[in-house]
Amino acid sequence: MERIKANATEKKALLIQGLDKTYRSGVHAVKGVDFTVEEGEVHALLGPNGAGKTTTIKSILGFINYKGDIKVFQEDIDSVRANVAFVPEDKSFYEFMTPEVAIKVCKRIIDQFDPNTAFEFMRRFNLPMKKKIKGFSHGMKTALYLSLCLAQKSSLYIFDEPTWGLDPIRRDDVLEIIRNLVIDGKTVLYTSHIISEVEKITDRISIMFDGKILFSGYTDDIKANYRIYYLPLDFKLPQELEYLSAKRDKEKLIVLTGDETAIETLRGEADTQEVIPNLEIFFQTLLRGKNYV
Repeated sequence: MERIKANATEKKALLIQGLDKTYRSGVHAVKGVDFTVEEGEVHALLGPNGAGKTTTIKSILGFINYKGDIKVFQEDIDSVRANVAFVPEDKSFYEFMTPEVAIKVCKRIIDQFDPNTAFEFMRRFNLPMKKKIKGFSHGMKTALYLSLCLAQKSSLYIFDEPTWGLDPIRRDDVLEIIRNLVIDGKTVLYTSHIISEVEKITDRISIMFDGKILFSGYTDDIKANYRIYYLPLDFKLPQELEYLSAKRDKEKLIVLTGDETAIETLRGEADTQEVIPNLEIFFQTLLRGKNYV
């Protein structure tokens, strides 16, 4: 149940309608996805491996062909590409280079790239400037990509697993950097498998599974509007009740709902345990109950 914003005409950084992608191998990776990213927010795209997140990002960036319609700041991506910065899931940069050389190359090929900013971020991440990238750890490669991305003067930043391989302290630093981007008026779309970090900085989330969006809404609304109920295993859900997911476990029926009627009905049942979900519990319950009963 998504909150209605006061300004209904607020600009959208991303508008995705009917996004559909089938690869030549026959894999139907994205199946009619719709979602929006408002300007000035951190929007997390969540889901397990194979959910379609990376395919969605590649489609947004125009890296692959797809069916459907995608607008970036109300334009096709090729018209605004210089205004979009990106950190990919695969952090395999040109490994024969050093960070010093990488900065010089990016200066030549990327519009609005500030080499001084890239150098400052690399210094902050303690990257060895004269060491070849092929000798970097996973976390160091992530830090390198982040440094180059953040040196671009863009309005939309897309991060695919931006804390991959980082230690907890560096991870918190990156989360602070991402949040500060939005404070400075930028927009962020990112994916992560670490739900606890998402909850710290995200305004809205979209949860994908099997190429579809199962939920899209504000993180603040989850605790306010959704409840999880643990019911007797043999409890029969009335067909008229609306719920996001329901799964019969070995000993109980687990139901996730945001429907007021369903909440009142289930709350009144005997032997019922009600849980107010945080984002991680919400995410786990939604996915584990994907096969509705």
